[in-house]
This record gives sequence, C-alpha cells and structure tokens, in this order.
Amino acid sequence: MLIRTEAPADILPIDQLLRSSLNDEDTADLVMAYRESSRITLSLVACDDEGQILGYILFTPVAHDGVFHSWQHLRLLLTAPQTQDDIKPQLVTEGLNSLYEFGYPVCTVFGVDEYYQSLGFRPGNHFGISPAAVLPSPHQLLICEMVSGTVDAMSGHPLEFDASLLSVFPGF
Repeated sequence: MLIRTEAPADILPIDQLLRSSLNDEDTADLVMAYRESSRITLSLVACDDEGQILGYILFTPVAHDGVFHSWQHLRLLLTAPQTQDDIKPQLVTEGLNSLYEFGYPVCTVFGVDEYYQSLGFRPGNHFGISPAAVLPSPHQLLICEMVSGTVDAMSGHPLEFDASLLSVFPGF
C-alpha cells in the first residue's frame, strides 16, 4: 500500500469512493466545493499496487474569531468498503506527520475519544478549548498538539468551524 498526496487524476475516483461508500451526495459535493474554493490544506489517498484508491483523508483550515490560523481540521477519513480498517490509523499518522512538516502545529477532529487517543489526540476540554457549536454525541472536539504550547494561546476561547463541518461525521 502507498499513501500519497491527492493528484488531479484522483479527483473522480475519490468522488466515486465518497458517493459509493457514504451513500451521501452532500458530503461528496462538499468535498468538491472545498476543492474548487481552495479550502483543502492536505488531501491524501491510500492506494494498492494497481493504483486503486483504498482510503482518503482530508484536512481543512480552522478559524478563530473569523480568522484562519495555522490550525488544521481532520475533516474526512474514509476507506473503501472492501478495505481493512488498519488503513485509517496509517492515513491519520501520515497526515499528521505531513502537517507537522509543513509547519502546522495543531490538528483538530470531531470524533470518539477512544479511537483518536491512540493517535495522539486529546479532548479539547483538556486544553480548555471548546467548539463554538454543540456537537452530536458521542462526538467531541479532539486536539492533537504537534508543537508543544501552541494550544495555550487559544485556551478559553471557542473555536469556530465551518457549519458544514458540524453537520456530518462520515468515516468515524
């Protein structure tokens, strides 16, 4: 298996994967809208030896007080139905490593603590941070601080997320 950045030739296969795996046109349309408006920071695919896409992960910017900062949000994590779930942690790890190498100090995700804790995420309330909107249970704001001390500057302030991030939680 190879994990690499999304290439232009991957756009349609990713769209097909989203539509077939999630059975959700809105999420596929949202990813396309993010792509068209340049709101994607990092997009990775996991491929088999024949080049078939087995998994996909997408990161987008986070806003604070209406201003985009260097924080990133793990927006979507998805594997093909026939794929084993062990690809997901590999995609997350590769994504976080790439974000760190690009100079992004923090990544957030809405998810279940037990799943993401082993990947370096901690509940936002551990840092004194909460989302500005209520999340559906059992999902919560989780934070991976890749550069120590970065989260302290935002402590006590609610983080704003694009409304589309709060409405759907596919792939978790």
